[in-house]
Amino acid sequence: MISSLGLACRIGNFDYVDSLVGVTLGPIFFVVFLASLFGLEVTFRMYKTKKLDAILRTDERYAIPNDLVHVFSTEEIPVMRRTFSYYDKDTCGTADVAHFALFEEKKKLSFSEYLYTIQRARLEDRRSEISDFMEAAETKANARQGEYIIFTLLLFTFIILIGTSSTIFEYFQCASFEEVEPAVSYLARDYSLNCASSRYKSYVVYAVTMLFVYPLG
Repeated sequence: MISSLGLACRIGNFDYVDSLVGVTLGPIFFVVFLASLFGLEVTFRMYKTKKLDAILRTDERYAIPNDLVHVFSTEEIPVMRRTFSYYDKDTCGTADVAHFALFEEKKKLSFSEYLYTIQRARLEDRRSEISDFMEAAETKANARQGEYIIFTLLLFTFIILIGTSSTIFEYFQCASFEEVEPAVSYLARDYSLNCASSRYKSYVVYAVTMLFVYPLG
């Protein structure tokens, strides 16, 4: 993409070294940007989770019925609330769980009804159905966390790997001209760059490092 822009004609003294630096550092900056975006998303989700937990603990719609207070342990109650909240759109106090056989095709279910249903299923030894529901809720709740960012990163690395690796390898391909005295050597992709020049030599270590970042890394 950089080579197609014709920057050598537009920018003075632009050579293959500049192209190498642009091609190799550009993706790294983009990956850092995606990592920062992922970090922000994780932070935002943590904030939303804490805010939701506060609502679930204090809102009377998510209160534990008196006759069930001692039925569920202190470790189970937050899980029950969090699982219910995934199907409780906009924390309105009712959940849409009609697609689960455990809840007998009820379209809307209050939190107390939800707890009574869970307790009744336990007494009827339907624990496998409870486990399936809990696992499905947790899986769906966490499925899309950062999913699009990871997909974008994998797609991006797949797209740029070959082109970037080729640019790095071509930095080591010098063409020698024995016809002149003394013999000279220029970069095959850019005859304006002398392979014996200090500019070329100063970026050899950089190019070797990028070999370990891209084609080898």
